[in-house]
Amino acid sequence: MNMLRIRRVLSLIAISFACAVVISAQSGRRSTGGTTTSTAPSVSGPKAVEKKSPQAPRLQLLVGIDNRDPMSNIPYYVTDTVIDNCVRRLGDAADVIVTSAGRGMNRAEAIKRAKEETVRYVVWLQIGSELADSGRQQKKNQMDELYVSYSILEPGTAKFKQSGRSHHQIYQTGRGGVSTPNKNGPLYSEYALKQAAREAAERVLAAFDIKLRD
Repeated sequence: MNMLRIRRVLSLIAISFACAVVISAQSGRRSTGGTTTSTAPSVSGPKAVEKKSPQAPRLQLLVGIDNRDPMSNIPYYVTDTVIDNCVRRLGDAADVIVTSAGRGMNRAEAIKRAKEETVRYVVWLQIGSELADSGRQQKKNQMDELYVSYSILEPGTAKFKQSGRSHHQIYQTGRGGVSTPNKNGPLYSEYALKQAAREAAERVLAAFDIKLRD
């Protein structure tokens, strides 16, 4: 009888221990599955948009013109007419900044200004006479034989990038359908010189592969 009781007591103890182990294990599983850690998404503010710095113009020009030859019969106001029309035509090109240096820019001054520049090209204008170049005397107020010469000097080095001249003539129809230059009147001469200045500007732009539309 004593042995039977002892076995029963040991059996109850074993059963109680087993139940305790099972309950503990189930409790551990519930706690592990029930507590889930979630990482809250980080909320960032609006992204800063980087402002692009404005692009520098592709071409910057400084335009000056030499004084007229005091020994010639070229009217004094002609230099203003030429540089004004040349600068205005250069300004018709997009992405080009043009600054006028005015009158009184001789060759030495043009070279000096170009060496002082770091970005701008120097455009040096001159007014010449085909009559004077050929040794013939020019008549007073006769501008039909005038031309506009230009030189492009590189900034920093003052090297001559390109030089040339433009000469614009207007023709009228004479008797028998023969076209002859209309040399009568100052309006013709001034208009022709304005056109020559504009053509010089277009040739300057063409040196930088820039073409203007009419």
